[in-house]
Amino acid sequence: MSQVTSAPASAAPAPPTAESLATVVTTPTVRRVVRRSLYWGVAVAGLLGFGVLMVVLNGSGRELARWGADEAAPVGSRAVLEVLRAEGIDVTAVGTLADARRALAGDDPATLAVGDPRLLLDAERWGELDGLAEHLVLLEPPLYGLDALGLDAVPLREFDLRVDVDCTLPLAQRAGTIDATGVGYASDSGSVCFTEGTGGPESDESESENQGSAGSALVSYELDGESTVSVLGAGGAVQNDQITQAGNAALALGLLGEHPRLVWYLPTPADLTSPSLDELTPGWVNPVAWLLLATGLAAAVWRGRRLGPVVVEQLPVTVKTTETMEGRARLYARDGARLRAFDALRVGTLRRLADGLALGRAAGVDDIVRAVAAITGRSTDALRRLLVDREPDGDRELVALSDQLLDLEREVLRRVALDDAPDAADSTRTQPPTGRMDS
Repeated sequence: MSQVTSAPASAAPAPPTAESLATVVTTPTVRRVVRRSLYWGVAVAGLLGFGVLMVVLNGSGRELARWGADEAAPVGSRAVLEVLRAEGIDVTAVGTLADARRALAGDDPATLAVGDPRLLLDAERWGELDGLAEHLVLLEPPLYGLDALGLDAVPLREFDLRVDVDCTLPLAQRAGTIDATGVGYASDSGSVCFTEGTGGPESDESESENQGSAGSALVSYELDGESTVSVLGAGGAVQNDQITQAGNAALALGLLGEHPRLVWYLPTPADLTSPSLDELTPGWVNPVAWLLLATGLAAAVWRGRRLGPVVVEQLPVTVKTTETMEGRARLYARDGARLRAFDALRVGTLRRLADGLALGRAAGVDDIVRAVAAITGRSTDALRRLLVDREPDGDRELVALSDQLLDLEREVLRRVALDDAPDAADSTRTQPPTGRMDS
């Protein structure tokens, strides 16, 4: 569609052109932009607030790590490890078995303390602890862990007692008495200490009959004279809240400070061994999958269609004008864009009027209105309302206005044709026009 532009004017601003009337572009205001983005702003703020709330709740309710090397809570073991560091012991806290192996590498003798309160290690991992260090200290180990290490100690039941020493181990003799919670162990081959019911050398006969009812707080094994395994059932003796009771500190320092290096190993989820995909998959899955794949390929070859010859098509494809017009009309009708549709009609009318009146493509809207008013005798205000300012309020008015545009074009063409014929022009000067041209 050709464009009709306004002629330049020096004294007054250029009048609106048909192109500007056909397309209206509205610049979004700040209020409109803020209103559109308000929903997403509220949604993002709500998500951030929910995340902060969850972090606060989870942080305040976190699970305390029992025997944690950096845990200052009552169940942690930071106090005894700090005392060992102050005494010159090289303390290394690790969370995986691989890190424990790397920390124990070297020629200097070391002590490996292992505590698994969450039971993360399986029997295979417990068996790998054998021989890693000169002194292996186990904090309340489970039965399957002891079996994996080849130890005959058996956990009996939990206790919360004050027990006197009843063995000849030097570190136990230095402790004298312990007062802690833990698990009692029974053993036939290991050296047992701090057995429930012992009250020292002056204990009576009834107390000695009850020995072993809850097991012992400490069981020690000498393996081939090269390494030692100590099963410490009194795990509370190395906790922050019980380390200062009775001889707990002496027992803990004696067990953990025997060698110049101490590796404090608390297993983490990184030590968990998850089964592989092959182990989880039943044996019949792979054969069935291969059979289905072969069946699918055979069906594709059987039912597949061969590519035919290349289709030759004349381009570009010619589309009828009526199809384009109907398509645009349906789009305008679906969106209710009556003004845009009417502007498209007015642009076409202005272009055809300018061509019919031989005004040229540079003619402005005001030039066309004045020329039409001169040839038809209509007022310029009425013509400008119809060609520029009028806005349809409904579909019925849009149809009526489009009919008026069509009548105007026909009237102008008739006037132009009459002006081109001299005889007809003389007759029209004597007789007024009749029919729809008087409208």
